[in-house]
Parts: sequence; C-alpha cells; structure tokens
Amino acid sequence: MEAPHCPNYNACQLVHLANIVSDPQKKQFYLDAYCLGTAEFWSVCKRFIAKNALNFCPDFVLPDSPFSPSEIIDQFDRLSDDSH
Repeated sequence: MEAPHCPNYNACQLVHLANIVSDPQKKQFYLDAYCLGTAEFWSVCKRFIAKNALNFCPDFVLPDSPFSPSEIIDQFDRLSDDSH
C-alpha cells in the first residue's frame, strides 16, 4: 500500500524544485510536517490551501506562511507588477 501524502505532492514545486527551500533540513521538515501523511497534516498547508482556493500556488508561499488566499494573490500581483 502506498504511503499517504498530499494530493498536490506530485506537482508541488516545494517538493520538486531545490530553489523553493534551499536549506535541506528545512525542506525535509516541511515534507515531514505537511506533505507526507494524512489530511490532518497537508490540509493546513498554505500551499495546499492556496492551490485549492486560487488554482495555483506562487513559489513564495511556504507550508507555514501566515497569508490568507486573498493576501497571497495580493502579494503575487505586487510581485508581478514589480517584475515589469
């Protein structure tokens, strides 16, 4: 039987890109505390919440980010505006 994990695990940038969290210990903490396990863990992940609410999750959002989905989209818009 396959171990439980977040339904977004296979597509999550946090899991698959090194530059989202460059500290390997911090990344492993996020994987253990949020990504791997039951819904009790991943359902409180801000990346999971953002993906469900916005249909995407910006790279700056970490599992324990303090932002609400509306704050995430505001921050994303500001960052997008700044890059132009």
